Amino acid sequence: MILLFLLLFNGRIVITEVMSNVKGSDSGTGSPGDRNEFIEIYNQSSDTIDLSDFKISDFDATDILHAWDDEQILTKYPSLRIHSTLIYPYSYALILDPEYTSNDTTGGYSQPYSFPDSTLIITVGNTTIGNGLQTTDPLIIYSTISSDTSTFGTPFDTTDDFPYDPGDGISWERIEITEPDTPNNWHSSLDPTGSTPGQENSASNADDLAIDTLSIIFIPTELKSGEDLQIEIWIKNLGISETNDYTLKIYDDQNFDSILTSDELLHKLPGESILPQDSTKLHFTYEHPDQRTHNLGFVINYPPDKNPANDSVFKTFKVIGDIGLLALSPRVFTPDNDGINDRLQIDYRIPESGGKLTISIFDTRGISIHNLIKNQTVIRENGTLYWDGNISKGKAPTGMYIIYLEYQYQKGLTRAKRIAVLSR
Repeated sequence: MILLFLLLFNGRIVITEVMSNVKGSDSGTGSPGDRNEFIEIYNQSSDTIDLSDFKISDFDATDILHAWDDEQILTKYPSLRIHSTLIYPYSYALILDPEYTSNDTTGGYSQPYSFPDSTLIITVGNTTIGNGLQTTDPLIIYSTISSDTSTFGTPFDTTDDFPYDPGDGISWERIEITEPDTPNNWHSSLDPTGSTPGQENSASNADDLAIDTLSIIFIPTELKSGEDLQIEIWIKNLGISETNDYTLKIYDDQNFDSILTSDELLHKLPGESILPQDSTKLHFTYEHPDQRTHNLGFVINYPPDKNPANDSVFKTFKVIGDIGLLALSPRVFTPDNDGINDRLQIDYRIPESGGKLTISIFDTRGISIHNLIKNQTVIRENGTLYWDGNISKGKAPTGMYIIYLEYQYQKGLTRAKRIAVLSR
């Protein structure tokens, strides 16, 4: 088994993408399923290689690779390379079904793919690739002269149930070109079109953690001198693999030059596990920041990250002498579930704990339309609430609203109000 494994991953030519379940019907000759299958290969060497001595097999039928000679393909793709079997160093070639340019376009989806300029197009000497690619077909490409060999679908392990159907019109993409043909090194295409023929695979660019301004939540949004700032940081995993192999550095950019230095570092948080296409929340307490405007920097350190542009962000907050009983953020909130300013953050401070707190929503006529809390005993002298724009009768309409605080405690009664703007 080990010798077979080494044999099946030994070569300069690598299978990097396979489209077997094409979009559209698969009802025989002339259908999209008959003419739109493709296999992408990559020359990972510094040699120009002649593919004319290569064969490809789906283990049901074997084909010899040939130059593509049908110039009709140049009508749509005038800059492709045809009439050749020479694949240049570090470049892609596409093995197309010979009927890709067929005039029989039964079922639609005629020549549906976008091919980059100068991509080498080759084909097989039969009417189909193999005997027609099935979603469970493994593949092997090999040279009859050299030892170049590459596989798709782990034919050396028939018990792993790979490949399987990635979805209608979606290809399988190799994640790492230099890694072996194992199920965890393949992923269904993440590209909106369902495939990336002749170009870098979308799955190869899929290690990506991200952070943005909306991912940073300050509680409270403005601080009274001597208070602590609670910070929630949401880290997004835009990639395809679960990971906790990252750190988050938090800086106080004291000179506002957006250049983060070691003397500005506040803390380094270890990463927590994040599933693909999910988020996780990290937490940090900034104790007693001094009275001024602060510019905090947040930087993700994740070595495999393929998109460093979304790994850092800055966000400001103020520490002032006194902000009163109520503070609201943002100035205008838009509860439309788009992830941007969906909630009104209400920070309150009271003279002492132990009393009864009510925070209510009034319309501009002075009519109470909703209670966030009512006569609730509080055990802390500050806190944070959120209003999502809902009231007892449904959703509050666009307009101005009064956020009203009333606090009854041993020394008497205190009140405060602020205006919030809701926009839909």
